[in-house]
Amino acid sequence: MAQLPVYVVHLIYFKLRERNVFYLKWVLLFVGLLLCLSSKQISAAETIKVLSANTPIFSEFQDDGSVKGYSVDFATALLESAGLKPEVTPLPFARLIQELDTGELMLATGIGRTAEREDKYFWIAPLTANAVGLYGKKAIDLDTLMAQNDTISVAVLRGDYRVELASGYPQFVLHQFNTWNQAVDAVLNDLVDAVFFSDLGMAIFCQKNGLDCSTVSRQYSHNVLYSYIAMPKTDKNRPFATALVKEANRLLKRPKYAEIKQQWMPVLAEYSPNVTEIEGVIVLGDTLVDENSKLKPWVITNEEPLFSERNNRGELSGYAIDLVQSILVEAGIKTDILSAPWQRILIESAMKRDVLVFSIARTAEREGQFHWITPITQNAYSIFAKRDGITHVSSLNELPAGSRIAVLKGDFRQEIIKKAGYWAVPMDSWKNALLALEYGRADYLFFSDGGMDIICDDLGDKCNSITKLFTYQKATTYLAVSKKGATPALVEKLIDASTSFKLSSQYKHLTEKWLADYATRTSLSLTEYEGVIVFGKTEY
Repeated sequence: MAQLPVYVVHLIYFKLRERNVFYLKWVLLFVGLLLCLSSKQISAAETIKVLSANTPIFSEFQDDGSVKGYSVDFATALLESAGLKPEVTPLPFARLIQELDTGELMLATGIGRTAEREDKYFWIAPLTANAVGLYGKKAIDLDTLMAQNDTISVAVLRGDYRVELASGYPQFVLHQFNTWNQAVDAVLNDLVDAVFFSDLGMAIFCQKNGLDCSTVSRQYSHNVLYSYIAMPKTDKNRPFATALVKEANRLLKRPKYAEIKQQWMPVLAEYSPNVTEIEGVIVLGDTLVDENSKLKPWVITNEEPLFSERNNRGELSGYAIDLVQSILVEAGIKTDILSAPWQRILIESAMKRDVLVFSIARTAEREGQFHWITPITQNAYSIFAKRDGITHVSSLNELPAGSRIAVLKGDFRQEIIKKAGYWAVPMDSWKNALLALEYGRADYLFFSDGGMDIICDDLGDKCNSITKLFTYQKATTYLAVSKKGATPALVEKLIDASTSFKLSSQYKHLTEKWLADYATRTSLSLTEYEGVIVFGKTEY
């Protein structure tokens, strides 16, 4: 049985609310039973494979065929928290990569995030951050090797992401081994000059296998790299990836993750005193100071009714929130979405680098201040007045001198009012701005047509005395990145991700879901047109 959409429940409720309370109770009880049965069937049916290669402490194969370790426990807890059933499958790493390449619905732990793999997977959650480089007995000078057209022999694990990284060095002659034990042994026994590995990996493998690695040290540093829980990047897998990224953020705040950390951090500390945990990532030393290893912008929105608002659990919810979260998942960016008043948003975006803002109106004044990633909504911005006041004006400059115009504090319209020579009456919310007009603290209100419909659905009779004078302009809101110090790679990644997501079936489902939900909650006329939610009549 397919899960009954929430908007169907809303529709039944609103249609029956005014008829018969007795029948309404029975209908809602029946719907609730359907939802419970539906949820159970879906949970039982949705079993997802968790592929994991043999890695000490993070994913260790047991004699009984099971797998234990930090990465496996994290992935298992993540799926169970999302209401899905994990099926842990141990595989050699090369075989694991082959399975991922099928594109089927599955997760894999310990997948190194590289440029070559960036667009192949959904990057669900980072697990480790570690310095990667060459470990050998003798000093290695790559510049000298290049100048002399000389090479060194380097051990790597077959199928590991470090094979791709090492292949970029013309000074390396690679020797691929089936296990890291074999690769490290080759260095210790002078069969190769170095192994391309990590600080944490060397510490664990040497101590766990009783190897004397005192003669081996890091001779060259490549970069700080991250390993992830990853999922094949396909249209079919996209909804699961979006849900799991959200769930991963929640998991870090729950007791279950605290238990996982409490179990495995002492074990890791036995192998290296520099191991720490930061936001779910196992870090060796101060490797996270390398800001180039991961793109992590600050994402912030202003709370707007319906499109980005707090739900009953205090979480940001709405069409704009889901859209931006999905684009971040598509781009492989893991970060929280924050909220703040517009005044603070604009100050922060002007002062900091890589600030991602939504839903911000694209105006002539702002055009050069932001990279405009993708449109979200189109709306009409208008001047409203009391019905018993002046009603014959058709433009802003026709309003009486000294007019007081209510507006949201920090909104772009506040500056328009000042430049036109009128008094702005800034309020902390649009509801209070409307009430300022209603109670005579302002002569006019500079708001949007759609916003008026939303607020008036809540205020009811208080809006009866207010009328629209004229439309100031049509405007489109966007997802945007502040230009000050913006990372070009981040901007390009976000543009590509937004284009890709809006072409996907998940985007269609997302817009259909929210438009149906809004239809039960407001009198707004909303449609979707070429990736934009349009208030009222489409004018593209």
